[in-house]
Amino acid sequence: MEKEFENYWSVHQKRLIERAPAALREERKESGRMNTAGDWILEAFPIVAVVAFMNYGFVGSELLNFLLALVVGVIVFTLINLIKPYVTGKRNIGEIDKDIKAHFYKIYQEQGLNELEKQ
Repeated sequence: MEKEFENYWSVHQKRLIERAPAALREERKESGRMNTAGDWILEAFPIVAVVAFMNYGFVGSELLNFLLALVVGVIVFTLINLIKPYVTGKRNIGEIDKDIKAHFYKIYQEQGLNELEKQ
């Protein structure tokens, strides 16, 4: 993408997302909601993993066991966020933002920066 559009996008990203087509705005809003069983199950899984790790007590030191449990929690949370779109059927916000950016880039290519200012 052209440098001019990239600069414009970085400065006005929030405003452009708010003025995106209704379908993309709605999909972006729904993507962050906890409205499916998969959302709730996946959200609880890192907590269950941390508690199970701490109860099992892999390490003798309680502090070290706690710190390792936190690391396990972060890793599980990251993995859950990677598989969440496949379980819930929702796209992640980054993919939706790419589509919004592509929409406005198309307008930029066809009509120029002045038309983006009107958006």
